[in-house]
Amino acid sequence: MKTKELIKLNNEKREKLTDENLKYYEEVLLYIRTSFRKKEVESEEILAELLDHLLDAQKNGKTAKEIFGASPTEYAKEITEELPTMNLKEKLLFFAPSALFLFAGVLLVNAIFTPLLNYALNIGEIKDTIYLGSIIVEGLLITLVSAVFLYLLMKSVRDSNFNIKNKVIKFLVYWLFSMLYI
Repeated sequence: MKTKELIKLNNEKREKLTDENLKYYEEVLLYIRTSFRKKEVESEEILAELLDHLLDAQKNGKTAKEIFGASPTEYAKEITEELPTMNLKEKLLFFAPSALFLFAGVLLVNAIFTPLLNYALNIGEIKDTIYLGSIIVEGLLITLVSAVFLYLLMKSVRDSNFNIKNKVIKFLVYWLFSMLYI
């Protein structure tokens, strides 16, 4: 099966879980899906297997804590340690579309806002010459900053899922990351 099909199947099966089992499973799911270097298909296959085991146990009146242990963090860490990591080609194919999308966004913002700011607010100047080197450096810097931001955000989501239970503190952490990014 392809990754999208596995995700769709997992989402359909997840609806059959009790609230307690669903909460446990979603914590494990979030931890595994935010593990960047792991192969996506294998991660989804493991999640599907976990879900099947959990549904079988649920039919027998058992909870996720009884089957997998009291700590979803430890269980998810054990699983991610066993998952294969992506090789360089897979990483490039996984992250390249996002990087190209960001680069296209830089070009689009420059093309729209530079003339707009010049004509509306008389800020900046419209140039007849486009310097490809400057645009490439700007795009690469934005891509690099975005990659660091996303890495820190995903790490925060994964770690706070298990450590920060207060919603206000969790919101403030995400807000702080967003403000630093902007």
